Amino acid sequence: MIFRAVIVVLMTIAGLAALIWVANWPFNTPWEKDLSAEERRINAAHNRRHHRAAARMLSPTLALIFGIASASLFTGEDRDQFAAVVMGACSAVCLGVFAALIKRGRRQPPARR
Repeated sequence: MIFRAVIVVLMTIAGLAALIWVANWPFNTPWEKDLSAEERRINAAHNRRHHRAAARMLSPTLALIFGIASASLFTGEDRDQFAAVVMGACSAVCLGVFAALIKRGRRQPPARR
């Protein structure tokens, strides 16, 4: 039972870390030092448009999956309340990330062309 809870926590942390890493690619990676100033500008613009939009789509999906997993762990035959609470907390974190991304997107002025 404890082993399953540890696996749940590690998978959750890995998923959220992957989400953050993809949203900032290639910044904060070993490949960042090979970029020229123009490539940095292009990648930063690309991250704003595409990667953060993917994070806005993936965050509520992960929150829903974590919520369903939490409910099934809490009410199933083989109950694991600790893992259910951890999954519920991860669902709340994903919803918080989603809300922060949406709120940040609304505060930015529209891009001038």
